[in-house]
Amino acid sequence: MGKGGRSEPITNGPSKRVNEDDVWVSPYNPLDAKAPTLPSKGEIKAVIPKECFERSYMHSMYFVFRDTAWAVALVYATNHFLSTELPAEFLSLDALKWFLGWNFYAFWMGCILTGHWVLAHECGHGAFSPSQTFNDIVGFILHQALLVPYFAWQYTHAKHHRRTNNLIDGESHVPSTGAENGLGPNNERLSFYAVLHEAMGDGAFAAFQVWSHLVIGWALYLLCMAF
Repeated sequence: MGKGGRSEPITNGPSKRVNEDDVWVSPYNPLDAKAPTLPSKGEIKAVIPKECFERSYMHSMYFVFRDTAWAVALVYATNHFLSTELPAEFLSLDALKWFLGWNFYAFWMGCILTGHWVLAHECGHGAFSPSQTFNDIVGFILHQALLVPYFAWQYTHAKHHRRTNNLIDGESHVPSTGAENGLGPNNERLSFYAVLHEAMGDGAFAAFQVWSHLVIGWALYLLCMAF
């Protein structure tokens, strides 16, 4: 840079593309006549090695037994070191150990049992073994142990994959419309839901939605879809 000159900023990677609302815009425009043709799902699948699609009873069941062994070992260790009874004094070292110990157990047991859920998920997709009957038996047992409806989930999850990102026919993560959120044609708040959103702010309202989804929505799903 010379005297009185101006240096240009150095950027790494592709430039940031945003619109007038400062929202990122993909450089790929499928409506552009010069847009490159994307490969089809069949073409992508054709270049994947065939051994990646081989399914093994022994290999899959190994993970079921491995994760189950981890869960049993954690239960045994927790039963040995922790008590289920509440501490006599909450403001004490024993109470702190009790609180930290059960939170440690909850976190790691959640991680381990997520493995069982994923294995049952693969059963639902038919990727666990060559036999769908065997897949359904294993998936049903694993999901029932986790209080997750297997066959109802299998049906709705298949719909989710058939209509992924479809704003109308999608099974999950379908964004609601402005009218469904209680907004009028000029974004005026016409419902308590919309007024609550504006009063709480985006961050707090998002936390409220997560809480209502997990605490209320999940319980209703179990009650309505269990059978």
